[in-house]
Amino acid sequence: MKTIKTKKEYATMIKRIETYLNKITEAGESDGLTAEEHDELKVLSSLVADYEDNILKIYPLEEPTPLVISIEQEMHKRRLKQRDLALLLGISEGRISNVLRGKSRIGITLAKRMHDRLGIDGNLILEHS
Repeated sequence: MKTIKTKKEYATMIKRIETYLNKITEAGESDGLTAEEHDELKVLSSLVADYEDNILKIYPLEEPTPLVISIEQEMHKRRLKQRDLALLLGISEGRISNVLRGKSRIGITLAKRMHDRLGIDGNLILEHS
């Protein structure tokens, strides 16, 4: 089979992948599969990924940038919610949400506030703004 054409084929392949993953989990390592099963798992995973990308339009989540990780660590340390962080930085909640999701660029004023008020390294801010 070269491509998945129906939701039924997709569901069948997902179940097959889950079977293999359960075998791996029970064995505690990938040695829980034979070489043939391992090869089939790779093929099935590739077919499912293609179907999800092209037909279902499911895309993998982007990894957060080091800047977003630093901001979130500061939020956690200070027990801040996004609302609190927005107030601290003098911006709207929507703007901080967009910054944390990578949908809004950081201007020089916000960069300075992040450095001064959160103690985030200026070079890190500049690299990812």
